[in-house]
Amino acid sequence: MNPYKVLGSTNNANMSDVIKTYRELAKKYHPDLAKSDEERQYLSNIFKDLTSAYNQIKNSSANDKVNSKFEIDGDYAKYLVTKIEEFLSKNEVDNALNTLKILERTQKGAKLFFLFAKVYKAKGYYKQAIDYYRKTLETENYNVEALLGLANSYEKIGLKNTALKTYYEVLEWESNNKLALDKINNLQKKETFLEKLFFNFRSKKDKKTNT
Repeated sequence: MNPYKVLGSTNNANMSDVIKTYRELAKKYHPDLAKSDEERQYLSNIFKDLTSAYNQIKNSSANDKVNSKFEIDGDYAKYLVTKIEEFLSKNEVDNALNTLKILERTQKGAKLFFLFAKVYKAKGYYKQAIDYYRKTLETENYNVEALLGLANSYEKIGLKNTALKTYYEVLEWESNNKLALDKINNLQKKETFLEKLFFNFRSKKDKKTNT
């Protein structure tokens, strides 16, 4: 089948027009827009045909000298970010991760790292989340949400003291951050309780030893 017809373009369409048309159709027929398994299969077939047609045109000898590498533009990148956030809000973590991997093809930087951190945290992969929160903070050390996520991830793997230290870092940027203050208060209470418990245990043990 004529790849130009699949995209609804004429045979003499230039590569810029082809790219623009493909992006518009890709957004319209992306499988992630499906509301049911049946609709997902339908959209997947269309999306596959569109991508195949686009790649055929892109790789044709007539366009060898044209820079036709498919890149996610600003609008489509924003759309994908919105979808990732939407999937996370619905706890559809695998869909969020798959969409994030599409975004990763051309997007880099703190925003991408932060999204990976959130997705891995939602999946319960806390060590991977910690790595990506750290990458985020290497370029955005003022990112309070990333600091909070990092601290909570430390909590999840049992690094209470490191978590406590990180929550204090949050207060360096936002001295009245309620979440950080509550977490610090709770962690310190737990620490005090454990200290008392340990002290009572040692006291009882010492008494038994002396009798």
